[in-house]
Amino acid sequence: MEETTRESALSRRDFILKGSTAAAVAVAGLSVLGAPAIVRGQNLNSNLNVGVIGTGSRGCYLTRILTAQSGVTISDVCDVYPPNLEAGKTDSKNEKVRAWEDWRKILEQKDVDAVVVAPPLFLHVPCSVASLDAGKHVYSEKSMGMNVKELNAMGAAVKAHTDKVYMVGFQSRMMESFNDAKKLVQSGSFGKILQFYVHYDNNRSWRAEGAIDPKWERVLNWRLYREYCGGILTELLTHEIDMVLDVLGTMPVSGACTGKIMVYNDGREHFDSLMGHWEMEDGVIGVASGGLANARWGSSWAIHGTHGTLEFTGSAYRIFWEKETRHLQQIGIKHKFTQVKLGQSLNVSDAPMTEPDKVADYRGSNTEDSSIKAVQNFLDCVRKGGKPVMDYESCRRPSIAALMLYESSFNGGRKVTREEIEAQG
Repeated sequence: MEETTRESALSRRDFILKGSTAAAVAVAGLSVLGAPAIVRGQNLNSNLNVGVIGTGSRGCYLTRILTAQSGVTISDVCDVYPPNLEAGKTDSKNEKVRAWEDWRKILEQKDVDAVVVAPPLFLHVPCSVASLDAGKHVYSEKSMGMNVKELNAMGAAVKAHTDKVYMVGFQSRMMESFNDAKKLVQSGSFGKILQFYVHYDNNRSWRAEGAIDPKWERVLNWRLYREYCGGILTELLTHEIDMVLDVLGTMPVSGACTGKIMVYNDGREHFDSLMGHWEMEDGVIGVASGGLANARWGSSWAIHGTHGTLEFTGSAYRIFWEKETRHLQQIGIKHKFTQVKLGQSLNVSDAPMTEPDKVADYRGSNTEDSSIKAVQNFLDCVRKGGKPVMDYESCRRPSIAALMLYESSFNGGRKVTREEIEAQG
């Protein structure tokens, strides 16, 4: 155990290897969910014991979702930061819940059927692989891993434990609005796809508020340091990247990105502002941006085609139709508006495009609903078998795309190819 009088910040080695105080698995703001393989012949209606590694804000949020599901008991919680651990115990709604500072202790409990993995990104793969090896199904928070070596290690573990469920928390794919938008794009409704945009903009420092004991500084502010995650790209923008790649069904072949610390000169290592682009396998060009000092655009994505534009904001999406498209048929780009059967009036105005057609407004379907659906999908797969929506193969893609821009941003914005990133594994 690390001595409590030690004032220096926790090191990466401490985070992983030291049990009680240094397994920064439970850092503020992270959570992970997982469940061990269900024994063949087990009653599908039997209770599942779930252990939660990391009871920061996200870990506790998932804990509360799980306690609302029938047949689920939070049997164990883990966090290195005492206030988080207490919060996890409270949210478990289980007077007999076991509380740990070392995440490995959860895996030693034979009666644990599930594990939520929600520490900082650099621990996602170590915790997930160990959980699978211990016979647990795993629901890991996004993103999948820190680098390609970790992604490949995760893939090997998934392949070695085909009787276990491994799922990554890209819950945005569970939104009804997303799946409707996906169908529209894939039906060819927008003609030839040309470009896409993904962005995440907020106005916050990302630094924990209030006075912090120096020994907890890196634990609570892990998002600011390269040792623990990939900054805006892996912790914020990755949801938008995941959705667009799932819609398009293609991968980047190259990318470049420029990042800067423009506002928060407080010793952080990650940029507070960045902008980059990819070239996709089919020639489509994608732009990515993120920032922590202007919240105007929030988090959203858009896909531009020859015949229209789709703008996705989560609870709703808007469609703009191009009015002048007949000339495109002369160069072999054909299209019929009848491909879209949503009852749009397609009224025209003096603008070069139609007014936005608010074909979808899902105010009752929000991110909370999608997180609940993700947890339920995971539990269904554990109990009944089947492939989770957010499986290893599909969740590897946004990690690779983010790593391409991340590598470029710390190398002068030079062009980075997917082959170069893959070779690092």
